[in-house]
Amino acid sequence: MYLKMVEIFNSTEMKRFEQSQFRKKSSYSYMKKAGYSVFSFIKSKFKKIRSVSILCGPGNNGGDGFVIARHLMEHGYSVNVYTYLNKDKYNGDARKALREFKGKIKKINSFKLQKDALVVDALFGIGLKRNIKGILSKIFRRINKAKNFVVSVDIPSGVCSNTGKILGRAIKANFTIAFHRKKLGHIVGNGKNFCGKIEVVDIGFSQKRTESLCRENSPNLWKKYFPWKKKFDHKYTRGRVIVYGGKKEFTGATILSAQAALRTGSGSVKILCSKITLQIYSVKFPSVLKKEINSINELERFLEEEKITSILIGPGSGSNNTIKEITKLILKKVKYVVLDADALTCFRNDLQSLYNLLDKDKIITPHIGEFHKIFPKINKNLNNIDKVLKALELIKSNILLKGPNTVIISHDKKIVINTHSSPELAVIGSGDVLSGLIVSLVGDKKMNPFLAGCAATWLHGDIAKKYGEGLISEDIVNGIPFALKRLKDGKFAK
Repeated sequence: MYLKMVEIFNSTEMKRFEQSQFRKKSSYSYMKKAGYSVFSFIKSKFKKIRSVSILCGPGNNGGDGFVIARHLMEHGYSVNVYTYLNKDKYNGDARKALREFKGKIKKINSFKLQKDALVVDALFGIGLKRNIKGILSKIFRRINKAKNFVVSVDIPSGVCSNTGKILGRAIKANFTIAFHRKKLGHIVGNGKNFCGKIEVVDIGFSQKRTESLCRENSPNLWKKYFPWKKKFDHKYTRGRVIVYGGKKEFTGATILSAQAALRTGSGSVKILCSKITLQIYSVKFPSVLKKEINSINELERFLEEEKITSILIGPGSGSNNTIKEITKLILKKVKYVVLDADALTCFRNDLQSLYNLLDKDKIITPHIGEFHKIFPKINKNLNNIDKVLKALELIKSNILLKGPNTVIISHDKKIVINTHSSPELAVIGSGDVLSGLIVSLVGDKKMNPFLAGCAATWLHGDIAKKYGEGLISEDIVNGIPFALKRLKDGKFAK
């Protein structure tokens, strides 16, 4: 049974959970189920392959490998088993699995890569902490250079299950069969590049939701809160969104954000612009409302008189002292604010002011470079999850740290990692569209900033996955209606 659950475990959480399950049922029964699950996957996925080489490690991962080997042999496969330890050095469940296998084993240093044989990596599981070196490093390199298909058990050997870092060298798998839940190392760092396609299988553990630091982004988390248009809605019940306009040379960023906000369902979107940019917006985007604002005093009057659901500032606005004062005013006067790009970096010499004004109703959406400008004391060598946790020691707000695996953290430390994405999003203007999606979804009668960030990031990725190569930011905007339909129908891009 393949699972699509949202919890993501680190190694400590997984081991703690396993121990709670082992009190109810013998650990060996779960090992047998795990090994059989991998065998079943191999049997169904590789119908033409009849030769399998299995690399078995010193612990329970190796025990899984012996169970796999036994089932393959019983079904007529030619199986070569290579062990990391001498036969008499195995203990516990791995020793039981080895005894039940009853086949021949060879030492790992005699490993030979047979042409067309499937390689099963059952060497090291989620507990590996030391670097791979010596003979194993050479074997991993040989496997990675060959064309043989590779299936890894739980996580590719050499990948840190907590960080996705490569510990010296790692096996690059075509498929990884993960037990019960994905681990952080499957989806962060370089780990995601080594896991291939991940299949999460049920090995009999309880499927009740468990406490874990992270969740994987999925409509399961936020779809029931999504602000769909209702039968008797009109434009002003759908939210009054404000987008602070960019400088003359960056009006395109503002337009992308405003278009995205309208496409996502906001009934009214108004661009705040200057005398210089008003005509540009009128020509380029006639359907959006405009308000000419030429001074901070005019802006203050507008913010006090206008009914505002949410406001976005940052895309193309310029990073200078004037924008800093404007952003401070907006943060004081408006409940729901999305801060992106220049509205963040303009505080780089006045960080405490920014920190003091951010609260649970605000969300900041930096990419990694912007993140380190506003949190310069946070170690750049930390993984992104630890980075946002450190940032929450300084601010009590929501953060969306953009990247290949965007991390969204709430003001109260709920963490979501987005894997539903595409490299095609690495294009200018993509972030402006994302911020427009977020500001459209957030509000008192809509979603809170954290869930809005999760939903917007997922839709953003779904559009890119559906479109494929050659994507530009206007394509993301145009893809929003189709992504919304896929979301409503439950038919997502693969």
